[in-house]
Amino acid sequence: MDDKHRKIIKENINKLIQHTELKHLLPACRSEGLLSEQMVYNLHLDSKSMVDIGGSQTLDQIMHKKLFDKITHRGPEAFDKLKAILKELDYVEALQVLERQREFNPIREYRQNLAQATQSITEKPVELIPAQATDIPDSVHSRVDENSTPNITEFLESVDPKVKYEVTKANRINTCERIGTYKMQSKQHRGVLFIANYIKFKTDYRNGASNDSDILIYVFRQLGFKIFITTNGSREQFFDLLDALLKSDDTLKTESFVLAFMSHGELDGKNEEEVAFSDGSFVKVQEVIDRFSNRRCPNLMQKPKVLIFPFCRGPMQDKGIKAKTESDTIAFTSNKERNAELSDLLICYATNKGFRAYRDAVTGSWYIQGLCKAIAEHAHDTHFEDILKIVQRNIGEMNSENGSIQMGNFRNIGFNYKLFFNPGQSQE
Repeated sequence: MDDKHRKIIKENINKLIQHTELKHLLPACRSEGLLSEQMVYNLHLDSKSMVDIGGSQTLDQIMHKKLFDKITHRGPEAFDKLKAILKELDYVEALQVLERQREFNPIREYRQNLAQATQSITEKPVELIPAQATDIPDSVHSRVDENSTPNITEFLESVDPKVKYEVTKANRINTCERIGTYKMQSKQHRGVLFIANYIKFKTDYRNGASNDSDILIYVFRQLGFKIFITTNGSREQFFDLLDALLKSDDTLKTESFVLAFMSHGELDGKNEEEVAFSDGSFVKVQEVIDRFSNRRCPNLMQKPKVLIFPFCRGPMQDKGIKAKTESDTIAFTSNKERNAELSDLLICYATNKGFRAYRDAVTGSWYIQGLCKAIAEHAHDTHFEDILKIVQRNIGEMNSENGSIQMGNFRNIGFNYKLFFNPGQSQE
């Protein structure tokens, strides 16, 4: 932050506190990316320690002051971000302090009324994060601006997930003579990972979801994948980016493709699965799957395509059923129907159709975290479908606070060879 702007905030902290409310300002700073979840958590811890020591001020009073102090260390765009937040929350007097102008009545005329969506978000009580968290780079939060042309630039920034899973390296290129294996041995074009993570909504914020992006990037980068990412966009932006990426040289040259689509999911009135975007629009999950047909996506023909869908697939909660036998085997039925348009496609679901999927408010999706952990531990000698079985078994042993469980599954559409990631091995 510019020294001039830092000085304005520090010299006027008491006035800023007087003309703002912590219960609205703090969630807005977090949802707009001015503060990370980790910073909110640390802010609470530091303030609580001062209350315990001194006791002359309340926790909220201390946090309110420390919030503005923290903003002065949040980079070159922090001052403008703070002004935008104050304007959106209609804190005209506080904005006047920062601008040092006398006439601010026009602000009320052109601000177009605070959107009901933002009102809903900011009026929620401040949610404290119960465990340590880490930042995700600002570029991950928004890679696509409205009305912009598709940006398919590779994501190269470093990330710092809350738990780091180090991938065990393979000691050879894995093969299977009986079944056959997908070619996974290029050093430069091993795979493409496209992350679509929708965290902020009109009336909701998916706490912990940013860490899912972090851990996916951290693990798949070790596998040699190129990373592309979009966050908090619209349906139109998602498909613009996806279509551009599927037609790019990156997918033409790649040996594999993985899509991780993270958001809220539900069933519509026709019992069809759909998934939400940050602007409130929806898309049927099948429409996303259809984008990967051989006709629409020739760049990936005869290449392994993995779609990861960790979102809810309905409102029901799986409370589990006590087993009458000691067998851990779950019977399954095979679908003999084959769609000629689709092949070499593996669709990974975090839960069964009609049921909820669960996400920790700090660490993120049970499924994404479990998947990344299993890949890191087993990808050196285990093919991907077996890794998914490990994930499903482990996730099935977890319980939510209300006793609900979750059982993942995957759908194989002409995925007829084994997929080994072969981390650390290449033949070029």
